[in-house]
Amino acid sequence: MKITLNDLITVPRSKKLDRRLFIGGSDARIIMSPDEAALIRLRKEKRGEAEPEDLSGNLIVQLGVATEALNQTWYERNTGRVVTDVQRWV
Repeated sequence: MKITLNDLITVPRSKKLDRRLFIGGSDARIIMSPDEAALIRLRKEKRGEAEPEDLSGNLIVQLGVATEALNQTWYERNTGRVVTDVQRWV
């Protein structure tokens, strides 16, 4: 898969990229945690040595996916701040 500079700046939700190519928020949480087993699993996933965990049956993950728009609207209404650059890569 060829990735352009524009792909690294803004990733449309409809475009699924290989998660091995970047460090996301969930990855950062693992990196900063004391859970060594999770860190080793993440390293193997990023190197292509292990398949990523299937989170399609994880209720917490699926609730987050289903409520992304609601969470953004709720935050904006309660803080007066506008969320921009959703899913932006930096």
